Amino acid sequence: MRKKIAVMIFISLFSVILTGCWDILYLTNKKIINGISLDVTKDSSMMGMVRAVVLKSKGGGQFEVKDEVLQTTGDSVFNIGLKMDNMLPGTIEASKIHVIIIGEKLAKQGILSPLEGFYRNPKGNLTSNVLISEGLASDILSFENIENSPVAYGIMQMIKGAERKTNIQNQNLYSIWNQITDPGEDAMLPMIRKIKDKALVIDSTGLFHGDKYTGTMLSREESTILLLLKDKLNKLAYIEIPVKMSSGLSKPSEKEISAITFEVQKLQRSLEVSVKKNTQDIDCLIKLDLYGTINSFPSYMGQKINIDQLNQEIAETLNKQAIEVTNKLLKANCDALGIGRRLRVSHSELWKSINWENKYKEVKLNPNIQVHIRGTGVIN
Repeated sequence: MRKKIAVMIFISLFSVILTGCWDILYLTNKKIINGISLDVTKDSSMMGMVRAVVLKSKGGGQFEVKDEVLQTTGDSVFNIGLKMDNMLPGTIEASKIHVIIIGEKLAKQGILSPLEGFYRNPKGNLTSNVLISEGLASDILSFENIENSPVAYGIMQMIKGAERKTNIQNQNLYSIWNQITDPGEDAMLPMIRKIKDKALVIDSTGLFHGDKYTGTMLSREESTILLLLKDKLNKLAYIEIPVKMSSGLSKPSEKEISAITFEVQKLQRSLEVSVKKNTQDIDCLIKLDLYGTINSFPSYMGQKINIDQLNQEIAETLNKQAIEVTNKLLKANCDALGIGRRLRVSHSELWKSINWENKYKEVKLNPNIQVHIRGTGVIN
């Protein structure tokens, strides 16, 4: 009996060892792609660049890890992939792609075709992040490592941080594909740029119409406001608001303008789409109640303030900014709020009879924001 048990244990251990060796050999034959950039060239072909993690055996169970950069051109993403596969030993592994960066010139021509190969690939990563670059995407991907990490991984961490603060929308290749193929909603994608040769930054959002980048960008603050209007508050959102120094203070100051930081912690939002029977004019009312705290009011720490008055002034400022944002949406013909989708459901006959691409520009977007301060920290 003891001999049988010993034999079974030996076989089990031997199987584990063999499996481990097989996995190691498997990995050394892989080129793990963690980032890819796509641009359009002067002759209208496509230029692709990849950052690949390559494992090389040094013997004795030790491996050397290299972050390699490869670049080539082709007529399509598939053609570029075939060329890339011949430039490194082993086979390309695309299931670990963290980021797909598309140059703004190519994005203006349309991102449906460049993304199709990734979306349809059964081994593709549908959770990959998609960004638009200001300038060439290859300039972003060829950037030096971020804090000693592969640049693609560093960009992914930047994206997660921006999403957490509601600066950009939390989405991926799968959700973006659904948006750009839906006639009732348009996409908004994060923009990434290089500050000289020192740093990368994600501080704006690009507006899309269909699968084409419109060339219209929203600043970080405008992007946050739009996401709140879309009911897309993530963990938190910080909004810096210029207000009069006398706002809510018991002793008004002679100075005119100061800045406070309002942290949005909770929101309630409703969106109503109505159609006038006679004219078929479309109105959209977006009601937004923001609940949060004052995180920074440096000029008046310890002073007593009038919460109701401060609520009113912050709301007035935010409503002005919201109108500017919605005007940009209309000008760019970007239905990021999904008005068309609601119209298709609640007014299906009208939806069938209109050209939404032309009709959307005539929609009246009416944001109505109310602010509710629930805490002021050390401010009285």
